[in-house]
Amino acid sequence: MTNYPRQMFNRVLCVYLYALFCISISTSALAQRDPNKVLTYEHFLGQTPNTGAVKSFELNASVSKLTIAGAKPTTLWSYNKKVPGPVLRVQQGDQVKITFRNNLPEPTTTHWHGMRVPNAMDGVPGVTQAPVAPGGTFVYQFQALDAGTYWFHPHMRSHEQVERGLYGVLIVESIDDPVYDQEWVWVLDDWLLTSQGAVEDSFGVRDLDTGGRLGNVLTINGKNKPAFEAKAGERIRIRIINASNARNYKLDFGAAVSNKEGVIFAVDGNLTALPLQINGFEIAPGNRIDIDLTVPTGNIKRIPIVNTFFHREARGNVSTGLETLATINIVGQTQTPKSFDIPKHERMPNWSSAHQLPIDYSYDFSTKINFGFLWNGGPTVHFVINEKRYGEHEVTQLKHRKFYHLRFTNGTGLYHPIHLHGMFFKVLSRNGVQVNEPFFRDTALLDYDGSIEIGVVPVDLGKWMLHCHLLEHSALGMMTLVEVTEKSKKPKNQSSSGALECQN
Repeated sequence: MTNYPRQMFNRVLCVYLYALFCISISTSALAQRDPNKVLTYEHFLGQTPNTGAVKSFELNASVSKLTIAGAKPTTLWSYNKKVPGPVLRVQQGDQVKITFRNNLPEPTTTHWHGMRVPNAMDGVPGVTQAPVAPGGTFVYQFQALDAGTYWFHPHMRSHEQVERGLYGVLIVESIDDPVYDQEWVWVLDDWLLTSQGAVEDSFGVRDLDTGGRLGNVLTINGKNKPAFEAKAGERIRIRIINASNARNYKLDFGAAVSNKEGVIFAVDGNLTALPLQINGFEIAPGNRIDIDLTVPTGNIKRIPIVNTFFHREARGNVSTGLETLATINIVGQTQTPKSFDIPKHERMPNWSSAHQLPIDYSYDFSTKINFGFLWNGGPTVHFVINEKRYGEHEVTQLKHRKFYHLRFTNGTGLYHPIHLHGMFFKVLSRNGVQVNEPFFRDTALLDYDGSIEIGVVPVDLGKWMLHCHLLEHSALGMMTLVEVTEKSKKPKNQSSSGALECQN
């Protein structure tokens, strides 16, 4: 009995010390969680210069007779009667005014993919704006906040409107951009064409391929296996955009291009802190990369660019993707080679410990059989997030200027390029293994039955889409909303009208 008080004292002391330890860990985590990460992200974004200039453009969506991949002219939907549409160029800090006219037979909108724009300019029907009716107009106005490579496309029946040819490029130049010998813009796409060269017409929800619409013809800027000319020793910037509905790409420039001669220096418009290897980088639908290529010297006359991403979903005459996309023909040699440092980001946040923080929100990507298809004409399967399709979710509430740790899991056995509007994010882990990507992005590929964790600091207010950018999956319900506010709000249900407008 004489040892009982001492035993009790020891137990109480242990509990007290354990509590202090837990409080210390919790306090340490919270200290890491907000102030440091928020400040480093805002430092990463930097200050936008104000040029005082207003750049105005006319953008017309219409049905056009155009040629794809050298076939006969066929009916496409296009911006300004071109596929791809126009390349709009502005300077960082410019005010941009784009007068959009819809001459299509159905409503549409224009989304500025990757651009941080005022929420009302984001182009999401039923959420940020009303659909633009046939014959109608809408004026998009925003400041070009961030330099980089971006693109634009419809956000209404995207699985059909994008596939029919509606996309273009928006380039925001920086005063710090080096001057290259050449700059090439490559828009990657694949087309499902009939034997007559027409776009195969199967866009009803019953017809959608659950693996995504993969094409039988791969193109760069609407051309199959185009050739580009360059001089040995030239320095070339290649801006690459993946505008495909569902196809992923991995480019291989071959042994002729060393890791010093060709590097990736920007992803989704954002400069990287370190140059990345040119070969093997996954370019999911919606992704962009910028390449710095020094054309090799010596006896090399030709550089084939091969896609090495294999799509196991490909069936019939659909391409698996393993083929040459383009060729660079080397003609002559430059007498004045360029010499400048590869562009890089000098203020990259180090979020190496962020994956250890608690998960704030989890999103599980899966499918649900739609038994109602027997009597309501709907799809046989819905693609869902947390067991709910778009229009059924509660809107995720995010507080302005706060760090969040989000987790995505995949139970479908299919690819899902995750795209988040209105903000950039950093991948923290893949399949439970920490990664340290030296860049921010707006789209990341969620692998077969895999997982991704990301860190994000929302700084722009409003309701923003979070969705799978495999456009058939979006059409079948794999979309949701996040709302960024200055103060926390209680979750609320989405508007069903917005869901219908985005899907149908």
